Amino acid sequence: MLKKYLALFLCLALLFVSLSACAEKVTLGTISVNGEFTLQCGLPEGYTVKPLLINHDQLVAVLSTEDVNKPAMMLSVAFDESYYDVDRLNDLDDEALSLLESTYTIMDPTVDISYGETAHGTRLLIAKQLDEEENYIDFLTIYKGYFVEFVMVASEESEDKTLTEEDLQLCIDFLSDLDFIQPDASLDLSGKTYSAVLGAYDADTQSLEVILKEPVTLTDEEVKSLTEGDTLLLGREPVVIETVTEDEADYVINDEIILHLHDDGTYGASLYEHAYMREIAVLKLRVEPDHVSFLDSVDPVTGYTLDEPAQISHETFMTMLQDGSGDSIGFDADNVRVTFDAQGQLCEIERFYVPWQ
Repeated sequence: MLKKYLALFLCLALLFVSLSACAEKVTLGTISVNGEFTLQCGLPEGYTVKPLLINHDQLVAVLSTEDVNKPAMMLSVAFDESYYDVDRLNDLDDEALSLLESTYTIMDPTVDISYGETAHGTRLLIAKQLDEEENYIDFLTIYKGYFVEFVMVASEESEDKTLTEEDLQLCIDFLSDLDFIQPDASLDLSGKTYSAVLGAYDADTQSLEVILKEPVTLTDEEVKSLTEGDTLLLGREPVVIETVTEDEADYVINDEIILHLHDDGTYGASLYEHAYMREIAVLKLRVEPDHVSFLDSVDPVTGYTLDEPAQISHETFMTMLQDGSGDSIGFDADNVRVTFDAQGQLCEIERFYVPWQ
């Protein structure tokens, strides 16, 4: 569970935040441990956002401004398996709410605890400390097992270091405008092949969790507007740009990330020939033995590419999948392709060689 001392982390994080221009509504990143959600937020006037941490179960981002009189803010979204079946804070009883309150009061017995709600009726636990030494407001809520915490602290350089009711309302407006966007259910899989990550297999339903991925691409406008100090989000990885150089038609970020121009005018991003990927869907797919082919393009002993892919049985594939072996070489994060037939049904799973497996 998230802790109140996130506010202190915010003060430290602001020391190395780079300011960059952001759109009115920005994408922060994607979390996927309890259903996949892409987070988008609106920004208060004069603020910019920088993701500090993004992985499958947590996202942390700082909102900052050049105006020293305005407060600083941090958003943290983190999955807690103890609350995996809790849709909203509204669903908790008084005992469960008291437990959450204690995570604040045990650290600061004088903190003021109250409750509010977003414009959409989602309940918010509000912890306020407005004494002379500490001045913060901490909002806590839950969405689909993810704890959402939003912390505002008064700027040390401001003339008036006291947070106001207007500041509190600004936080509520931000949380009201925070979107958890699920993948498009109408994704057309017909005849498509994707890189994939294979997850848990349910033998009772013969269903396999499959995370579909595609290469990260940037538009010509996005690439040519990059400047030093910007933060570029590549899949889940935020990259602070230190240098941008042109290399004929391509661009090089920080002397190592290549933005390669495609024939269609977009740019692909790669690091040491490894393309950055983004998740586009998390699916539960039926793996029917009579309909799905299993191909292995990797020599299970050496780990290198076979001259011709080997057809393997359903039983062998399931053994490889469940024990992670495939003899001596297992299924790594980025060495699987899945193909769908004309009806959009899974028809082929192939393991291919990657140099980092």
